[in-house]
Amino acid sequence: MSPSSLVQDLTDLSSRVDGHDKKVVEYAAELIEQYGAQLKGLKWMASQRFRASSEKVAPGQLTMDFIAHLLAQSEQHKAAEAVAQPEARTPRKKRKSKLDVLPVKQVDKTLPEADRQCACGECKQPMGHDTSRQIIYEPAKLFMLEERVHKYACRPCGDGVVAAKATPKLIPGGLASSSLLAHLTVAKVEDCTPIERIGKQLARHGADIAPSTLYDWFAQAGREAEHLLPHIKKDMLASKLISLDDTPFPAKNNEHPKHIQRGRLWLYIGDVDRVAFCQFTEDWKGKHPRGVLEAFTGDVQGDGYGGISALFHGADPPSRFGCNDHARRKFYEAMRLGDSRAEKIVSMYAQLYAVERGVVDADANARLEARQSNSKALWTDLAQEIRALDKGASPKGPLGKALTYWKRQEPTLSAFLDNGHVPISNAHVERLLRTVALLRKNTLFVGSIEAGHRYAALLTLALNCALCGANSFEYFSWLFDRLADGVFARDALSVMPQAWIREQQTA
Repeated sequence: MSPSSLVQDLTDLSSRVDGHDKKVVEYAAELIEQYGAQLKGLKWMASQRFRASSEKVAPGQLTMDFIAHLLAQSEQHKAAEAVAQPEARTPRKKRKSKLDVLPVKQVDKTLPEADRQCACGECKQPMGHDTSRQIIYEPAKLFMLEERVHKYACRPCGDGVVAAKATPKLIPGGLASSSLLAHLTVAKVEDCTPIERIGKQLARHGADIAPSTLYDWFAQAGREAEHLLPHIKKDMLASKLISLDDTPFPAKNNEHPKHIQRGRLWLYIGDVDRVAFCQFTEDWKGKHPRGVLEAFTGDVQGDGYGGISALFHGADPPSRFGCNDHARRKFYEAMRLGDSRAEKIVSMYAQLYAVERGVVDADANARLEARQSNSKALWTDLAQEIRALDKGASPKGPLGKALTYWKRQEPTLSAFLDNGHVPISNAHVERLLRTVALLRKNTLFVGSIEAGHRYAALLTLALNCALCGANSFEYFSWLFDRLADGVFARDALSVMPQAWIREQQTA
């Protein structure tokens, strides 16, 4: 049966649905059973909308809608069968508890002497105890710390007045302590809580602070953190490998025609997990990442973004590595839309990732050896399968787009096979960017272009806390105290989270 006659049958069938023909359901079941392959080929088309912005229905749209309905009914039936016979899945590793770091407050529960009297007249003696534990939550508390700074003078001569030193403040003349600024920063940047909600939380603890004041405090904290960015960038450029990715981050701009400018938040990670650096830009132009990486000569890993292609030409250019997560994701999307030809590609990628999981804790030499002995042959088979699929795939369909991306990026996608230092994908950067996506969902945009730069500075420090395992609230409290005391002027890198946690471990 040709596709044209199949579409004609479906058109006739869709017209009979309005007449409530009793044989329609039986006929539809026969079509699904007999022409399932053709229906799967039309699945992506059925998921699209071919009608214009007006309420007029475009030609063929009813047929596409009916195909989508048939496919939905078929998938629901398959899903019910899958639930009845679930596939065996690899058990996930259990999450390790970290509750042993909590302080333990012991309370003895004893019986009074009157309740310990035995029937023989003697008093029962202790013979041991059982232990019962529970986690106690104490709500945060706010209080006003008033420092009385005493002054001293010589009474006989009235000269030489000296005074004690008050605790330095990051915001001179303000009421915000370093701990309050740390809470504000962590809640906004790491927990992605809008400032207004933070104000409501503080009000429940008795501090009714205007949102405008909280915005001013957060902005000042960001301005202080901005001074650290050039030094962090310099440290990041000293890495052997830099992985980068970006995500949209809109900013309010009254001079823009739409009053909202679609900015970008760029994240650079040095040596997989050593140091992070964030940059906010007003647009998606390649000059921004090129400006950051122009003097870098190591390895660069990212997706297929063409804005940085100029970096890899000329004398002594850096080496470029691709992200297999981006490539695999496109094949998975084609499979999800019903193209069974992508299933084998996804399965072969699963084998490649299984090799990586086996050497996730190994050093670079062991990882390279595993890739040469196992992954290289798998990659050869993957490349042959993809080239075989290329002949019959529509360039504009989901599978065709996945194939086009893979073919264009193949040299950078396979480059990880010959380098044990480079991960198979850029997923470690994408995971850290999730916090930006969540903030974008909660706040929609930042208040200005300048606010985007300040947010990027604070996010840089927060992500470095995540990389080295530092407690972000304790770190920011310590940092703001140090910045208020002028430590930054002496040594910028000494106030990084990595330096702070080394100091804590030494202590």
